[in-house]
Amino acid sequence: MRYPALLLAAAVLSGCAWETYQNAEGKTTLRPKYEKGARVYYQDGTYSPNMNYNQYRPEPHAVKPAPDSQHEVRRTTWEKPSK
Repeated sequence: MRYPALLLAAAVLSGCAWETYQNAEGKTTLRPKYEKGARVYYQDGTYSPNMNYNQYRPEPHAVKPAPDSQHEVRRTTWEKPSK
């Protein structure tokens, strides 16, 4: 009885990160809702323009990862340290 409960809990917790869609063959499959590395935070849905959200159903917001800039910082000049 313990294993089905753990599987159900894992499915519920990971359910927010996946969405269903129909592929080219017309079959319904799953795909990730957010790109890899994106952080998701939840905000109170009371002020959402989407009327499906309310104070008891938080609205998810994704924060995309910053592009890799290879140590590039604007308005900064890197100098070699003096010995």
